[in-house]
Amino acid sequence: MTDIHAHIKQVALRHGISPLLVAAIIEAESEFNPRAVSRKGARGLMQLMPATASSLSVRNSFDPYENIDGGVRHLRRLLDRFHGNIPLAVAAYNAGEQTVINYHGVPPYRETRRYVAKILRRINYRGVAVIYGSSNRRVVTTESTMRPQIRPAVYVPPTRPEPRPEPRREAEPIHRETVRPEPRREVLGPWAPTPMIRSVAASPRTSAIVSGVPSESP
Repeated sequence: MTDIHAHIKQVALRHGISPLLVAAIIEAESEFNPRAVSRKGARGLMQLMPATASSLSVRNSFDPYENIDGGVRHLRRLLDRFHGNIPLAVAAYNAGEQTVINYHGVPPYRETRRYVAKILRRINYRGVAVIYGSSNRRVVTTESTMRPQIRPAVYVPPTRPEPRPEPRREAEPIHRETVRPEPRREVLGPWAPTPMIRSVAASPRTSAIVSGVPSESP
């Protein structure tokens, strides 16, 4: 068993997967029994179906080392398919990749939901998938996948082209109209004829008539 765990760690790190996740799947699938066979025909530690084993070039599913090699490669393919989303990849490992795609998330099967919940508890899943590599380690954040949605592990906001600045326009001169004052108009009263004064030769009598004062007779 020590050799099996060492092999799990070696193969998991080679494919950038946490060894704890691989061990949790083996425990849920076969309880570390290399001779386990399911009612549907899945075989070995990681319960590979014959068609899946054939696509992975696994000749003997009962060989624990060969079974682990094929099962980890299959899990890596599912993780890539679902953008590093561990719950969706685990659900696809149990119910099939196309089933998860059809339901846009973890399918509403009681067996599959219990299977996913068991694996997540086993690896102490908190929405953060730690992906191990041979030389480095990176963290990929994911959302809760019990919701029927498939979303990328890392959201990248869409880029929008920046608006081009409009060319600067020179200010046009403001034409102001010159307001000329209107000519002043005098207000005239009602029209009346101008009295005509006849010029009279200056004489004492005439002066008296004009002035209205009687003159004394000589």
